[in-house]
Amino acid sequence: MDMPTISAALSSVKAATDIAKLIRDSGVTLEKAEIKLKLADLISTLADARIQIAEIKESLTDKDAQIKELLSKFEIEGKITWESPYYWLTAGDGKQGPFCQRCYDKDGTLIRLQGNNNSYWQCKACSSDYRDRTYDASPITAGSSFSDF
Repeated sequence: MDMPTISAALSSVKAATDIAKLIRDSGVTLEKAEIKLKLADLISTLADARIQIAEIKESLTDKDAQIKELLSKFEIEGKITWESPYYWLTAGDGKQGPFCQRCYDKDGTLIRLQGNNNSYWQCKACSSDYRDRTYDASPITAGSSFSDF
């Protein structure tokens, strides 16, 4: 929303008010054709004002959404911590996560990683894989089954 848009809307409203006052004050001095012309001008000016006010309202709504998004990101910034190789969200005494480092660093979005309880994590949004320091890459030996793990 810029000042020229607001100024134009206010000018349209003022012009409409001036036309309405002219019609009211003219009484019988104006011919019917002149009254119809002035009423048409009034309607046109009011329509312009409504359009400009709608644009201002839309702009304000967009600004409110941006402010809300920025406040949310600001709040998250104070609660997120980096523990290589991923992020955690601290809440009170606990923490939530882990969250994808790539998604957060690239887009600022917190995507929860999916794990297999072997310190191996995967992001389903960007397909990044993460292994922390306790990851065991030992191959499954013959004769053992997944139930052994």
